Amino acid sequence: MRDKGVFAHHAHVGPEWLMPRGTIDRLLQLLDACGIGRAVCFAPFPHQWGEHEGNPNRWLADELKSRPNLVGFGTIRPDEKTARQQVREVVELGFKGVKLHPQSQDFEILSPAGLAMYESAQEAGLFVTFHSGVHAHRMKGMGVLDFDEVAHRFPRLRFSLEHVGGYHFFNEALAVLFNNTPPPWKPGENRLYAGLASIFTQHQNRFWYLSPQQLMELIAQVGVDQMIFGLDFPFNQERETMIAMETIRTKLGLSEQDQQKVLGGNLSRVLGV
Repeated sequence: MRDKGVFAHHAHVGPEWLMPRGTIDRLLQLLDACGIGRAVCFAPFPHQWGEHEGNPNRWLADELKSRPNLVGFGTIRPDEKTARQQVREVVELGFKGVKLHPQSQDFEILSPAGLAMYESAQEAGLFVTFHSGVHAHRMKGMGVLDFDEVAHRFPRLRFSLEHVGGYHFFNEALAVLFNNTPPPWKPGENRLYAGLASIFTQHQNRFWYLSPQQLMELIAQVGVDQMIFGLDFPFNQERETMIAMETIRTKLGLSEQDQQKVLGGNLSRVLGV
């Protein structure tokens, strides 16, 4: 039975020909099995879609029309000249944000193409979800600390650092998050979020694993209001998802109210859904 209060971020989905283990029907099975009420789905990246007929964003928008418990995020090509037009199409499809993956999409974080995408997303009020951490790609131009520069150049952009830098760059991600957390003497809006996806298990994606002690340090320095639970579906399945939720509920010393924030309340607030 689904807990309607649990709202999970970060599900990669696609048609069966592209992602046999990542279809929307398979995601819905996982949500039912794990008791999750709603989830954010990412459209396939344009480079994954290739020359296949249709458009990945339009495909996702059509698929979600009959699935009100799923919220869509679009994807765009890292192209300086067409960034604004692509973002406009994402907004017209009713999506709440975009997923950007510098390594997989092969663009440097502070490149002209990247800056054009962030500016367009800021103007449109979209939430941006970034991959952060290693991903079998050259590290030049992909440094986690570069996200601090993104935050400072685009002061109204809201975004998450998924995997919180992972095992290798957790401290850098924590530095970026803390540096952009409004201090007590200067209250303001939280714009940066720690995306808790693929960080809970050592048997799966060990290179992004964060210990409960690291997560408690994240809570102590940044606070639960900036933490968002994510699935990283289909790379994580039911077993990994249940471990993640159990960790949040029993191993981090969180009150029931704070658990609810991490398991959906923060995501619902930042997306306005």
